[in-house]
Amino acid sequence: MNGINLKRILCLFLIFTLGFLGTRCAGTNEELREGPNKLPPKNYVYPSTEINLDKVYDENRGLKVLQENATAVHDYYRGGVQEKEEGETLLKEGKWEEARNHLEKSNQFMHVVLKVLPDDEAQRNIYGDQAVIFLPNLLIADNDLKLITVYKTLGYEDKAAAAKSDGEYYLTESLKTVKTEWADQIKKGFENVLPKK
Repeated sequence: MNGINLKRILCLFLIFTLGFLGTRCAGTNEELREGPNKLPPKNYVYPSTEINLDKVYDENRGLKVLQENATAVHDYYRGGVQEKEEGETLLKEGKWEEARNHLEKSNQFMHVVLKVLPDDEAQRNIYGDQAVIFLPNLLIADNDLKLITVYKTLGYEDKAAAAKSDGEYYLTESLKTVKTEWADQIKKGFENVLPKK
């Protein structure tokens, strides 16, 4: 054997060995899911005790984010959640027009977020090391479900139909990456309002 063939054989042996060791070290997704940073199974449905609107509100309370002061994605996300909470409070008080304004503003904030981060995540580090429930698609869907009632009450039937269409789209986008009982409740809500003709 000449020196060139021996070098080729050794090089191939080295590549094969490193490749084999790399696949052994990497492990499978299932092995990773069982490790210290457990990931849920692929089709895991987060129960309402883990992911719910109250937890989202709690994680985003604090200094109020104004649209003109928002500079980062997490500012827009926090601002959208804060506007949603205000809108929901006004909705419970029967202040339809004011609730509409806040829910629509919440959606505006979330649309900015989705331009940068289009996928929902059960947990996302957007505040440094602090993980938050990150569901911009689902929050828009929930807002749209509430807006259907608001629009119908205010006599905006066309806007109610558009909100249903938009909300169902964002619900579908959310379910592509995160499955939650909350999303199932929103889906049932859409099925019960403005039934298809």
